[in-house]
Amino acid sequence: GNSSAEASMEWVFAHMEDPDFNDPLPPPGPAAAATGAAAAAAADPESVAMLTSMGFTAEQAEGALKATQGALDRAADWLFSHADDLDAALASVSAAAAEPANSGAAGGDASNPVEATFLDGAADYELVGFVSHMGGNTGCGHYVCHIKKEGRWVLYNDEKVAVSQKPPLDLGYLYIYKRVEA
Repeated sequence: GNSSAEASMEWVFAHMEDPDFNDPLPPPGPAAAATGAAAAAAADPESVAMLTSMGFTAEQAEGALKATQGALDRAADWLFSHADDLDAALASVSAAAAEPANSGAAGGDASNPVEATFLDGAADYELVGFVSHMGGNTGCGHYVCHIKKEGRWVLYNDEKVAVSQKPPLDLGYLYIYKRVEA
C-alpha cells in the first residue's frame, strides 16, 4: 500500500525495467472498486488513531478513510477540505457507499465516471501562486513569489510588492493550486 516514500522508491527501482513500466495505469473498474471498498470497509486502526489524534472523531476518520479508499494522507486532506460541513460530507459518503448495493450497479453513474470513481468530488483546481527564480543560475539571484489576489497577479520580491503585468507562468519552480468547489 502507501507505506512510505522509501518503499515506493524501492518498488520503482525493482520494476523500472518492466516492459509496461511507462504504460498508463488501467482505469478503475469494478475489480478496483471492490478492492477499494473492502479496504475502506475495515478501516486500519492505526489510520483511525492518527486521524483522531488530529481532533476528529472515530466516525469522521472512518468515513474519510472510506471516501479515500483507505489512504491516510488523502483522508486527512479530505477531512480538512470538508471541515465546513463535515456531517453532510460524511452522509454523502455513506449514501454513495450504499448506492451501488441498492442499485446493483458496480461502478455508479456511467455518465460521470469521475464522480462515480472519486467520492470527494471532481478534481478542478485553479492556479493561485507560484515561486520562480530570478538570476542567471541557481548559484546567484534569488527566489520570488507571485500570488493571485483579486484576479491580479502580485509579485512578492523581498520587501518589494507590486502588481505583475506579465507574470512568468512558464518559469515557475513550485506551483500552488486551490481546489475549485463546484
